[in-house]
Amino acid sequence: MKKPPIFFLFLLLTGLVWAQQEPRSDYRVQFGDSPTQAKNVYFLNLIEQQPKLQEILIQDVALTSLAQAKLDALAATLVDCGDEGLCYAREMGFAPAEIEQVAQRIAQLASQSRDFAALASDHLAPSGMYQMNAAADPAVFLANAWRQDAQTVNHIIHVYARGAKSNYPNIDSLGMKLDSRTYSANIQALNELAHVKYEGSKLFYKMTLGYAMDALEMARFERAGDFEPMTALENKAAYEAAKRTDWEKFDYPLILIPGAGTDNYLDSLSSGGVLRCQLAFEAYKRGKAPFIMVSGGYVHPYKVLRNEAVEMKRYLLKLGVPESAILIEPHARHTTTNMRNAARIMYRYGFPMDRPSVTITTPAQSRFIYGMMERCMRELGYLPYTNGKRVSATTLEFNPQLLSLQIDTDEPLDP
Repeated sequence: MKKPPIFFLFLLLTGLVWAQQEPRSDYRVQFGDSPTQAKNVYFLNLIEQQPKLQEILIQDVALTSLAQAKLDALAATLVDCGDEGLCYAREMGFAPAEIEQVAQRIAQLASQSRDFAALASDHLAPSGMYQMNAAADPAVFLANAWRQDAQTVNHIIHVYARGAKSNYPNIDSLGMKLDSRTYSANIQALNELAHVKYEGSKLFYKMTLGYAMDALEMARFERAGDFEPMTALENKAAYEAAKRTDWEKFDYPLILIPGAGTDNYLDSLSSGGVLRCQLAFEAYKRGKAPFIMVSGGYVHPYKVLRNEAVEMKRYLLKLGVPESAILIEPHARHTTTNMRNAARIMYRYGFPMDRPSVTITTPAQSRFIYGMMERCMRELGYLPYTNGKRVSATTLEFNPQLLSLQIDTDEPLDP
């Protein structure tokens, strides 16, 4: 009987090993040059950091043909669209047939290259960012990861280049009327920019991904990468302190303060934010938990210039909480993602995940968190936490869930 080639044995063995692999708390996200891009499309961002994989893609005739077709479509807009603003972005995303064509080629390349297959075991599985699209076969997993990234890219172009309705228009819309001269001029300039930056690229995704990221930046919503890597910046002191913490000495690992954005551009912190911080400070003083996490991004009002988590941290420092006991979560834009992002940080920073932590907030928001499961399923597709017992009107136990690591494909400001 003919022996199977060594490489196929490798694929079989790696497939068996990583298929059972769950996310790893010691995995470190490879941000590369763009944390915003990495947090939205991690699979493509990993390829951006690996010249060997890029060379494999460039050598594939079908994929380089697609790259040229996308560049040709871009060039055609500069000739044909004139002052018709909506014309420019119309064909800039990935069509369904193109997505499936690429998925098939990626699966084939992954079955032929151990470097490609290793993306599944070394990055995608341990990151937890593609859990809902995982597969036992590394080639299938990578194809699914590509489909997820393509969906994300298309959504960004749909909203921030074509002006489609965002999930929460009051806080994350494009901010330009589609029939305005401003939009027409800007979208034409965006296409010109893409033509200059990506002309001649042979990578099938390069122009389209770059176009999406440039559109997000044009809207001034490249917020997902703010403060990253937090373990080396704003959260460094607390991150290091967590490694030395004896968790058994405390009732809870963490006190989470969910956001409460201001209703004006003058206040650095809302009245609700002040009260939440004071309530959490009292619990911290009593030794209920060794860390406080403040959660909230640049949210209310539209394009506010102050970050809520940063402002709450400043307030807690004034109250006397040491920096080594404060974690910021500066990206959440909704209560659902207050909870989700807290779970992400807790897991990646080595917090106990088998014990409940607590949210401390106003009674109204505490009740909302307790009953928010349907909204989580609708907006995220999973539950980022489960409820524990109610301690008081302002204090509620929660159990963080590992599915929180999954990327959200239609919230590019906080995926």
